[in-house]
Amino acid sequence: MKLQVAMDVLTTEAALELAGQVAEYVDIIELGTPLIKAEGLSAVTAVKAAHPDKIVFADMKTMDAGELEADIAFKAGADLVTVLGTADDSTIAGAVKAAKAHNKGIVVDLIGVADKVTRAK
Repeated sequence: MKLQVAMDVLTTEAALELAGQVAEYVDIIELGTPLIKAEGLSAVTAVKAAHPDKIVFADMKTMDAGELEADIAFKAGADLVTVLGTADDSTIAGAVKAAKAHNKGIVVDLIGVADKVTRAK
């Protein structure tokens, strides 16, 4: 089991402060979509640099350009990136391709998917 904290703050400074307070207790530090939109992937880079031993999860909620967006996030320091389950299969496959190239992981977010079991298959 891994313990994850979702950081739904809007600045890199706030993310670093919160990460510093919880890092010893968690395995995964998730940077929320609002933070990434507000600050960009430099927030991912900053948190990974401050906590290199933690899994940094960039909640990108990618809907298209899966390979490109995942590649950019992995280069910024993310260990995990989300892609939406409602995205086209090619988007998800592209994100997985980027993850394999970086030896990282993809999380498919099933938000908005009516038949989650079928989509997961």
